[in-house]
Amino acid sequence: MRCYDLTDPESRVVGKVLRDQAAHIGDTVWLHSDDRKVTFAQAEAIVNQYARGLIAAGVEKGESVAMLVDPSIEAMLLAMAVTRTGALFTTINTDFHTGFLEDALREALSTKLIVDPQYLPRLDKLPTLAGLEKVFTIGAAPAIKVIEHTNIEDWLSLSSDPVEEQSGWLDPVQCWWSSGTTGKPKGILHSHSSVLVQCTAYNREYLDGEVLYACTPLYLGSAWSGSLWTSLVYGVTAAIDARFSVSRFWDRIRHYKATQAFTLGAMHILLYKQPPTPGDTDHSLRRFVAIPMPSDLIPKFKKRFGIAAMSQGYGTSETFRVFDSPDDNSDKTGALIGTPVPRYEVALLDANDLPVPVGTGGEICVRPKEPGHLFLGYFNDPQRTLDSWTNLWHHTGDMAVLNEDGQYYFADRKKDYIRYKGRSLSMFEIEQVVDKHEEVADVAAYGIQSEELESEAELMIAVVRRPGASVTVEQLARFINDEAPYFYVPRFIRFIDELPRNAHGRIQKNELRDEGVTADTWDREATDFVVTRG
Repeated sequence: MRCYDLTDPESRVVGKVLRDQAAHIGDTVWLHSDDRKVTFAQAEAIVNQYARGLIAAGVEKGESVAMLVDPSIEAMLLAMAVTRTGALFTTINTDFHTGFLEDALREALSTKLIVDPQYLPRLDKLPTLAGLEKVFTIGAAPAIKVIEHTNIEDWLSLSSDPVEEQSGWLDPVQCWWSSGTTGKPKGILHSHSSVLVQCTAYNREYLDGEVLYACTPLYLGSAWSGSLWTSLVYGVTAAIDARFSVSRFWDRIRHYKATQAFTLGAMHILLYKQPPTPGDTDHSLRRFVAIPMPSDLIPKFKKRFGIAAMSQGYGTSETFRVFDSPDDNSDKTGALIGTPVPRYEVALLDANDLPVPVGTGGEICVRPKEPGHLFLGYFNDPQRTLDSWTNLWHHTGDMAVLNEDGQYYFADRKKDYIRYKGRSLSMFEIEQVVDKHEEVADVAAYGIQSEELESEAELMIAVVRRPGASVTVEQLARFINDEAPYFYVPRFIRFIDELPRNAHGRIQKNELRDEGVTADTWDREATDFVVTRG
């Protein structure tokens, strides 16, 4: 282990960190996936080769390179190579296909795409290539009709001599996409500085031989902030699996001898719901960041699985961690998010951006104490960036309460999106998909409380059919499955005669939420309907 010194802002460039770690602890394993291990020195050499390949292919400083990839060592090294050219990489949801994938590529403004071979055939099914000019596959792949592709393995014959770093500390390095409450998804753009300094925002007591386990998709921020960037800064190993498995999770922890892990949403709840076994404590994991975890479950989880430390907190894709709570959380409400991390100034503000009294709910607003800590803005969307900033505060859209005990408690979340299994789902986007069906006259999408977590919701839609329509709930669910990512298929569908609206014509979703799951509601999990992935 060797913690890279981020004190000098000019040093906060991811390529500089890798090069420095390779020079000082080159023999230390950085990336480990299945049986393959890559040291810091080996990673530096391969990144130089890939960077030369990208430059020869025309990648230039400041451009956006799209990545449609599963978590893997090669994907990480290619992302690092993109940054070394001075470009930024943008990770696209691997569940996207047809129009959703086309829209994502268009929004990313990318003319170049790095793609896993299994996702390459999806390009043949796109309405257009959305500006794509060059495609690079991670390994050999059969030809497709619409565009030629280059196997990145060809670049491993290039020189591994150092490629000059093209980026500065405030240059953009990474963009990932998060659904907004309305309208199109927002591209959250981070600088080299912001992705690096967040790694040291809170003390995780890293030790020699640390192994940080990642099993969440690369199009989410959790794998990067919880493992990949952190392992780079601290000079420890990142263990990478392509996806989370309930049945194999602890076997994978044992395989990697992982010491820390990060999960989101209901992933850890599903682990706890598995039948207890004598081997539940037979592993090396000593810290588990499982967010969110009901406070009453934390001590039970720690005892059953022999976990020494578990912590909670609050953050967003724009801010990373804002609040940090103690490992021993005695709060019975499950709402405690702790106290602000030192790098941010935090305020709870009302609708006029005035501070609310202690004990009163206000919007969580933040501003960094130093430059280079917060995200750069929303990609190619200056108006949305400005809208999130008023009176020199970044507005998160979430509510909290500061109590007399000096601790902050989460109060509420915007109602026009829901979180389930670590994803933020835009109700606006889901309604747009359902509206495409020719027999749908009106639709409202909203969340129904999840049984696993108070902070998450199941997706439900209320649908008004056109006169004479014969579409069934199963047919509508299959239509959504065919048109959109699989997780857009609602758990609950209800046909009703009319949606409740106010005098201005706005749908009163609170009334629908209050009615909940009625006797005439279709429950996908109570049927034999099978959701298919694209």
